[in-house]
Amino acid sequence: MNKHTDTPHIAATGYWTDLCVRAFNKALRILHLTITDANRIEKLSRSFGFCSLPASPVDISQHPWVKEADVIHLHWINNFVDYASFFAKVKKPIVWTLHDINFFYGVGHYLERIDTTNALEKKYYDIKRRAYQQIDDLRIVFLSRMMAREYADHEFVCNRYNVVINNSVNYHAFKPVDKAKARETLCIDTDAKILCFVASKIDDAFKGLNLLIQAIDDMAPEVKILAVGGYSILPTSNRVIATGPKRTSEELSLAYSASDYFVMPSLQEAFAQTPLEAMACGLPAIVFPVSGTEELITPEVGVRCNDYTIESLKDGLAAAFATTYNANKIRQYVIDHFSSEIMAKKYIQCYKGVNPASIS
Repeated sequence: MNKHTDTPHIAATGYWTDLCVRAFNKALRILHLTITDANRIEKLSRSFGFCSLPASPVDISQHPWVKEADVIHLHWINNFVDYASFFAKVKKPIVWTLHDINFFYGVGHYLERIDTTNALEKKYYDIKRRAYQQIDDLRIVFLSRMMAREYADHEFVCNRYNVVINNSVNYHAFKPVDKAKARETLCIDTDAKILCFVASKIDDAFKGLNLLIQAIDDMAPEVKILAVGGYSILPTSNRVIATGPKRTSEELSLAYSASDYFVMPSLQEAFAQTPLEAMACGLPAIVFPVSGTEELITPEVGVRCNDYTIESLKDGLAAAFATTYNANKIRQYVIDHFSSEIMAKKYIQCYKGVNPASIS
């Protein structure tokens, strides 16, 4: 629903409708009137982590591109696609890549925070169930084997075509930069041991920056965290070098290249993109055992921690520090297994409706 886009082959729609609805809901909040589900969801998010609505004031089913399409490929659509009306009107094959677990719940996105007894959660779960029942040809794409195993028996997946296709990385865009040059540009001490941490919001508790800060608390003072991303509250630790958001592949490649290791202590992911980007720049990755990491991390490219504790993270960091990694081999591993070309071929097979068992 962006107002403008300069990217070829991308259409923006519904901006003014969406803006008016948002303004209306904001006015209600100013008046302390929580009488719309959009405002109830915002309040719920403050208590249970991020929540969103499978609803929208914009009817994209009538967009010319939707009408002309042979296959509809959905990604993250909450607050943009109105489930109840869209799936009733659009009778075309639908490929749906699941970027988190919200597909299986009403409004919640973080498993530990989903309250299945909540009235809004129950209401929108039922709306989703009815909406999915109207899809004749639904092809579900899981980003990882872990996610596919966990939800294989869910009522929304049973008897549906489903396949695992990992995220890809544009290794032409994410590539190494000379470390000395990168550190000079970012004003980073050449003697520091830098752990790169990247998140949309670095103070999001689910991303684990505080765990990483605690894990390195008793390490040598030259061990620092290069934290890339926005924040509402800036971490007070003198271990953290906060850069603010880096939105382009060039800016991110510079941050990755200035670092020695990439660390992802996330508590929940579908298949995180940032380790792929960092590894394309030659960085070894130390990660929590979230969804996707079992196919992403091998001993040659990094460390997959045993659990989600600070002690496990310390052990993972120690193991990585004691290992000699080859940056060129890490980058080549990513190219060989997670390139856009490889994943595109798998999606083409999915579009054709090929038996998922035949897709390696």
